[in-house]
Amino acid sequence: MLDLYPWQQSLWQQFLAAKNQQKLAHAIALTGVDGLGKAQFAQQMAKAVLCLSPNEEGNACGQCHSCQVFDAGNHPDHLDIEPEEAGKQIKIEQIRDLKEKQQLTPTISTWKTVVINPAYSMNVNANNSLLKLLEEPEANTLIILITSKPERMPITVKSRCQSMHFNAPEKETCLKWLQQHYPNFNDAPLVDELLQLAKGAPLKLIEMLEENVGEQVTQINTDFEQLIKLSQNPMQLAAAWMQYEPSQLMEQLYQNVHKRIVELNKMPKTQQSDAQGKQYWQIADCIVHTTKLISSQNNLNKQLLLEGFLVELSTIFHTKA
Repeated sequence: MLDLYPWQQSLWQQFLAAKNQQKLAHAIALTGVDGLGKAQFAQQMAKAVLCLSPNEEGNACGQCHSCQVFDAGNHPDHLDIEPEEAGKQIKIEQIRDLKEKQQLTPTISTWKTVVINPAYSMNVNANNSLLKLLEEPEANTLIILITSKPERMPITVKSRCQSMHFNAPEKETCLKWLQQHYPNFNDAPLVDELLQLAKGAPLKLIEMLEENVGEQVTQINTDFEQLIKLSQNPMQLAAAWMQYEPSQLMEQLYQNVHKRIVELNKMPKTQQSDAQGKQYWQIADCIVHTTKLISSQNNLNKQLLLEGFLVELSTIFHTKA
């Protein structure tokens, strides 16, 4: 049985229509936030393209020699490219190996498939090397690029790929699926806040629940409240926050500030509320700026970044209207 999530069904039908009409692009970029199953979807795409006896709908049969060796993880006509170490870049040597293999005749199937994940991790030379392959694609070749950060991919690469964007499911759909597939979901605290942090992605939410991120959320909210009250040392707090993933930390802080702004706007306008609102907007701008630094390609010192960020917040809180 085809292993797809409910929120992937429409995209899968879109893929099958192109495949069955022999209108598949030579390169497809799967975009969307982490936690929507893009990698699993890409594998199903490759398997369907390589299958020797697809069913009437165009899905992989699961029984032919191609499907069997694909499921075993050693299909000679398929290649997975990812960083050699977690958090590292995809190197030009890996793309050169890909180009050499693309010149070979398929061994089992009539097609060759490649999955590059995450595509944004390719270094400059790797992107340039891939670009040449995209400009002069081999016949019957499908290259699938997976990315949660398309803004970090060169426009020259993106423009040569058909885009398939994965949207997070509606909240009701997400919660219903979680209740069916995650036994401890109903007892999980802070689900709404965690779902916002997961940007609505069900698989990311499950990951957070399994890693007890709820405890982290509670601690960060407590620390932030103490910082606002000027009862927290920024340097000590920076050292404590080193244990957290920076982008997720900034996302939580932004949600915290946004919630405060919304609540403040519901209150009667006073000079004090206007001053407090101005502070919150300054903090939000600071968070956005820091988030951009984190997501840049630069090798930033995490501790110095957090220290500078928290000192700036502390300065804002000390400012009297």
